[in-house]
Amino acid sequence: MKSPFPSRTKKADQAENGTAPEENGAAVEEEAKPTRKEKLSGHKDLAVHHSAEAGKDVAGWVDSRTNATGIFTAMMSRHVPKGTNWFYTLGSATMFIFAMQAITGVILSMYYTPSATQAYASITHLTNDVFLGEFVRGLHKWGSSLMIILIFLHMARTFFFGAYKYPRELNWVIGVVLLILTMVMGLTGYLLPFDQRSFWATIVANNITASGPVVGPYLADFMRAGPDFSATTLSRFYALHMLVVPGLIGALVGAHLFLVVKLGTTAPPWVRAARPKGAQRAETVVAGVAVADSEEVPVSSNGSVETATEVVETATEVPESEEPEGPETEDADPTEAADEGETPS
Repeated sequence: MKSPFPSRTKKADQAENGTAPEENGAAVEEEAKPTRKEKLSGHKDLAVHHSAEAGKDVAGWVDSRTNATGIFTAMMSRHVPKGTNWFYTLGSATMFIFAMQAITGVILSMYYTPSATQAYASITHLTNDVFLGEFVRGLHKWGSSLMIILIFLHMARTFFFGAYKYPRELNWVIGVVLLILTMVMGLTGYLLPFDQRSFWATIVANNITASGPVVGPYLADFMRAGPDFSATTLSRFYALHMLVVPGLIGALVGAHLFLVVKLGTTAPPWVRAARPKGAQRAETVVAGVAVADSEEVPVSSNGSVETATEVVETATEVPESEEPEGPETEDADPTEAADEGETPS
């Protein structure tokens, strides 16, 4: 690396020490020393250089162990088929709302108290007294509804575009599970203010769950955490809302994205599928037979390729020009011969 400081020559050192040889009777003129400004500039350039090199070293060290560059390239540089439109952004919008819910949920948990006697008071304090508390709570509240709407639209687009078919069946199943978990997130979060409306609405939802077949009663008992709604029920809903369900959603979103990158994006149904490599264009194939293979196919006089049926019909027809030509074999009328004076034989 070239040093940022001006180099001092051997002659300059000798001139400084008084040992410089004389040329033409005069001492070699001493080179100009760097000024203070030049020294500061050199130190600054050297610090920037070391900082950039250190950043490259850290990034290279992390990349060599995580292959982050390859993952980033696979996600951002993957092939997108023609015809994609704004309907294909619903999945990304859903993931963005999920990230927003995670961030705002962490902020709300700093002020929320999961207690039957203090839950409502903590929510009131958060809304009225904390700076931007009402705004963050509103983002979290309306974001939950928006996330459910977006995931419904995303799955509707996937269904109507046929993106759930082979080989993306597993991704469709993961999407259905994500939809269920998102609704569970909304249900468990609705009880957390623990006011009259959320309390009775959760009881209704729990009774509906208990009416389900087979696992319905067991699932309702698990959510209630006892024979009646109590402080234990609130603690269980809080744990599900803050830890269990978000963790499952995060893991399934990662698996969902991995399959999207691995299998690619489906083209819209109105876009013609890509022609396989080596296949010929449709207009070059007549009656199921490629023009390139016409040597083995009978060709008519006008150059069109005849089908097998036409060939058989042509072979069975007797051309008029090939009818046998010979003397007419019609029998002579004896009456006409007698009139003409001929004697019938």
